[in-house]
Amino acid sequence: MSYGLGLSEKKQARQRRNRFFKFVFYLLVLAGVGLYGYYEGQAEGNRQIANVEDQVLVLTTENDRLNDQTRAALDKQSSALAEARVWRDKFENEIPSGPTLEILEMVQQRLAGGLEPERLKSLISLAENSQNCDPAPETKRFIVNTPIFNSPGNSVSLGKGSITVTGNGKATVNAEKKIEAWYDPTQPVEIVFTQLGGKKEVLTGVLPLHKSVVFGGDEYRFSILSGKQSFATISAARCDFP
Repeated sequence: MSYGLGLSEKKQARQRRNRFFKFVFYLLVLAGVGLYGYYEGQAEGNRQIANVEDQVLVLTTENDRLNDQTRAALDKQSSALAEARVWRDKFENEIPSGPTLEILEMVQQRLAGGLEPERLKSLISLAENSQNCDPAPETKRFIVNTPIFNSPGNSVSLGKGSITVTGNGKATVNAEKKIEAWYDPTQPVEIVFTQLGGKKEVLTGVLPLHKSVVFGGDEYRFSILSGKQSFATISAARCDFP
């Protein structure tokens, strides 16, 4: 009886030791797993940090490159704007405009028309602001020709007979829609200046008209105004040219 009880107690003691060792083993396993997980997590964290640092380095390098390109582009833009301002100033300062451009165009037209450059240079060198002009303009009136009333005698002579002036216009239409013989001063007219020798100058437009014409060594400043029915009045101031 006592022998059976002794075996039972030994068996229970052995079972308690086994359970204890299993418990310790499980603790050690859990501790090992925890340590493995800890170190593996720390390693993964280090790898991620390293990757992030590499990405930051790449992005920083790319950002520096883009900043350099931006500065280069801004420098080129500034240079282009500066060059554009230089060309604009050069254009404004060197390209003629206003009266200068008009004079240049007149010079080109006269040269294209066959005027000798030396003759033109001589005239320009002789030109002055002050001029020697006759004390009073010569004033006359003449009949303006129309398709209905046209006569070779409808002309006037100016400059002691050196210039003949004739005019042509459109006939007046009355309230009854009938055409009259005299010209309509509200419509454009054609004034023809003929110098001795046959040289002509033509002036076209609605009256009053003004024109400066050079014949030989004289400059005539004409003003043509509408007059009484059928008539126009012309005044001519003669000045030495140039």
